Amino acid sequence: MLRINICQFAEIMERNGSEYTPVEPETVQAEEKEQGQEEKTEGTLELKTRFGNTQNVTLEVNAYVDNNSLYVGLTAMPYGVPEYYGDMTVNLLESVPPYCAFVDTNNMPELEDFLVKNGIAEFTGLMQKSGYCSYPLYLFDVEKMRKLCPDGMAAYEKKNGLDKKPEKKEKSR
Repeated sequence: MLRINICQFAEIMERNGSEYTPVEPETVQAEEKEQGQEEKTEGTLELKTRFGNTQNVTLEVNAYVDNNSLYVGLTAMPYGVPEYYGDMTVNLLESVPPYCAFVDTNNMPELEDFLVKNGIAEFTGLMQKSGYCSYPLYLFDVEKMRKLCPDGMAAYEKKNGLDKKPEKKEKSR
């Protein structure tokens, strides 16, 4: 196996007509940040993770199979391809009020700040214990969720009969 060091590599590439210029780390970071901002599309939100970085995510809305309760998941697009990031909600009770869900603060403690700062949901004041963890119940903003994930919300509302418009009744005389 042929082994060369970086200086030898540069000399070989120079002889072949290639030119190299050093790039400052700050310039690379600025370019990466700009590219990341360009990739951010409508419906994409910034999640500040507990690890100190920021992840661009979109919401995935559906209903749990066993009870049709609200399911919300997160999808990231790290390389321009959708990738599962995590479950925002947990399925704890047989039924919860419409548009409500328990938030998985056990696996992602940063979710409460994310929900409130983005105006996605508000804490109801109720908690549900499961094992050693307590999960907060949040009421999700219907209009905001319809904007962020229209297809998922439509499916959730249809499964729960929430998509029906009230019938107009004629007034009796």
